[in-house]
Amino acid sequence: MSDTEYKRLLDSAKDRAFFGFLALIQRAMQDADKNAGTQQSRASSGISQSALMSLRHFLRQDSSVLLRRVEALLRNYLDRAMQTMYVDMRPGLHNVTADDLSLIDDEAVNLQIEVGRLAQRMRDADEEGIGRLNVIISQLHGRHDAKERENPFRPYLLARVLYEAVHETAGEDAKARLLFEHLAEGLIPHLPGYYGAIRQVFESSGVHGKFIAQQSRAAHFQRYYGGQASDLPATSANFAGRVIPELRRMVDALQQNAAYSIAGDQSVHDLLRAVLGAAQGGLHGNAAPVGTGLENVAAKGSGSLAAQLCEYQKKVAQGEPIDAGKPQERNQLFALRDKLKPDSVSAEDRMTMEVVAMLFEFILEDEQIPVELRVQIGRLQVPILKAAVLDATLMHNEAHPARQLLNRMASAAVSADPSTKEGRQLGSEIERVVDQILREFDRDVAIFAASLKRFEAFLEQHLRQDHAYTAPAIEAVETAEKISILLTNITSELCSMLVPLNADKRITDFIIHVWPQVLVRAAWADRDRKIDSGQAGSTFCMYRAVLPDLLWSIQGKLNAQDRAALIRLLPELVKRLNQAMQLIQLPEEDSRQIMDQLVTVHTQVLRGQQTDAAQPVAREKLEQDFGRLAINWDRVAWTQAEPPQPRSDLIEEVVAHYGLPVTLNLGVNTIAATAADREFLAQTYLLGTRVEICTAEGSHQPAQLVWISTHRSLYLFRHDDGGLAIYTSAALLEALRDAAMVPVEYAPVFERAVESLLFGAEKIGSGAA
Repeated sequence: MSDTEYKRLLDSAKDRAFFGFLALIQRAMQDADKNAGTQQSRASSGISQSALMSLRHFLRQDSSVLLRRVEALLRNYLDRAMQTMYVDMRPGLHNVTADDLSLIDDEAVNLQIEVGRLAQRMRDADEEGIGRLNVIISQLHGRHDAKERENPFRPYLLARVLYEAVHETAGEDAKARLLFEHLAEGLIPHLPGYYGAIRQVFESSGVHGKFIAQQSRAAHFQRYYGGQASDLPATSANFAGRVIPELRRMVDALQQNAAYSIAGDQSVHDLLRAVLGAAQGGLHGNAAPVGTGLENVAAKGSGSLAAQLCEYQKKVAQGEPIDAGKPQERNQLFALRDKLKPDSVSAEDRMTMEVVAMLFEFILEDEQIPVELRVQIGRLQVPILKAAVLDATLMHNEAHPARQLLNRMASAAVSADPSTKEGRQLGSEIERVVDQILREFDRDVAIFAASLKRFEAFLEQHLRQDHAYTAPAIEAVETAEKISILLTNITSELCSMLVPLNADKRITDFIIHVWPQVLVRAAWADRDRKIDSGQAGSTFCMYRAVLPDLLWSIQGKLNAQDRAALIRLLPELVKRLNQAMQLIQLPEEDSRQIMDQLVTVHTQVLRGQQTDAAQPVAREKLEQDFGRLAINWDRVAWTQAEPPQPRSDLIEEVVAHYGLPVTLNLGVNTIAATAADREFLAQTYLLGTRVEICTAEGSHQPAQLVWISTHRSLYLFRHDDGGLAIYTSAALLEALRDAAMVPVEYAPVFERAVESLLFGAEKIGSGAA
């Protein structure tokens, strides 16, 4: 791993740990306040009630002081831990002199006891997750012995930060002990999500805890990242009998091939990992590590082999097997390899053939894909091999279009039922895509990108039409997101227009907080009535016209003519304001307060008591300026990096408007998603992704992701029984971290095959099979 990549990963993990722990402490303080309130209501003694009341007072009044102290301590301890991990800076006993020894005071003893006790509880809460993180840190430093004390994110460090921050800010020892106890109780339940988020930084870059099993959540598919080689998938009685000999043959070829010579203590497993690229070995990139003999492999692609593969591809397109003695649904690449003359294929291309053939051996046995659909996908054996020969980046670039197309079709096929109408439609589309590639793929791999784009378009339409409620639910999701964006955009525009006017703050605050909702709901009403919001007489235009009248009405009136015009305007203005507040269902108390303020302002204007020094603006100028406010419902722009954040009440209102039976998971108290979180969702949770959602009873209900809003703020899932569920991006991340939702595929099919191949090669290379 390069120093740059090493530093980037650790810096990203450090940021995730730092900000994640601050958010964790905030959540723990909320839980502690709630739990203390419950205990206070049940306390039998006045002393206990007083202590709990004091604790709650501290949490509500001084929580910011505690949080700032946690922040300072955490930053300091993390910086020190990052510098000392796997660096021997601890003095051994043989280096210690009498001058270094001293008696330990009571406070130090208490610290060690309390911190040690909390650290152990934290380990118990997420033993496997913390263990995997220990392994990841050790592997980054080339060590095989994972030591928790070298993990800069270890529980002890976090427990010590909390202990010291509490005792420095709470004052009295009794209150500090009680506060520490309650915060610890609030912290423990959320630790798996916290450590999962840190590990995700490494795992999203391909760095996994190699020696720790990470099994699929789907009980029937027990495959592992970093598991033992004996965990090779075996879906039929003779699978191992077929795979093991081919694995042995491939390993022998790797060991004998000069272009892939093994250097130093490099294992066959490591060499094969290099062949498959840096992404699987812990780095994302398009170049193999220097010294493996794989540099510039793409430039060595044999035109002769590509030409031969074109002829075999034609045979497959015509329905002819490469080996007449083997059914077409079985792996044909071993037969193809044996038909080629040794001197007609370069060493690099022959190795590519060996690896791709082994990958398809696993893909064609993947039980998560129904047999009928697996057969269709398997017909891509020759095109994928030819693409790998023409462009060696396919082997290690997860974004390669050929690899993405294979993965997307397989993911869409997972758990599909080919006997249903929907299953048959999916099978027909996969067959169409495969037929087209077999007929048209010559040497331009761009055909895979074009096919992927068409397949994505098919999925979009297929999933939309798959169920009676899906289409209106998709419209509701898009509407909720559009309304959220429009509210943000209109608020920003109004702020820009109001600043130069320097109008009465009471009225500008009212406009900024209330009128965006009025204008957006007016545009929504126009859309439902199929009226262009820009045309005269639309609801939007009617309420937009209130703004120049309202702002003109609160300006100082310098003559009797203007005052008379104001008196004539006020009844109609008040009427339209009341209608606007009814439109957005503003609470009656809030409406009354607003109208009272307006009466006060207008009274001051009519009496000439206006203290506003701003220069009056002509009514015509105000009408002209605010007339530029517009809403185009079909073209809603969003320019910020993070997705919009629809409010929960807004989503509920939109769903109710459409009358949909939808379960809402809005993540009201969830932590906002980071950029890495958003990237993870964008790369992993695509249309058609199959998941299992944990029910309140503890069972797992199959579901499928059927829509993602345009700007990725909302995700719509459909249960296999037809029920629908909407998740915000933050709520979805929380569900994944808490295992309330688990993917059926722990990785795309190509990556699953790569992992299986690596495990098998490690087993063969070590002589275990």
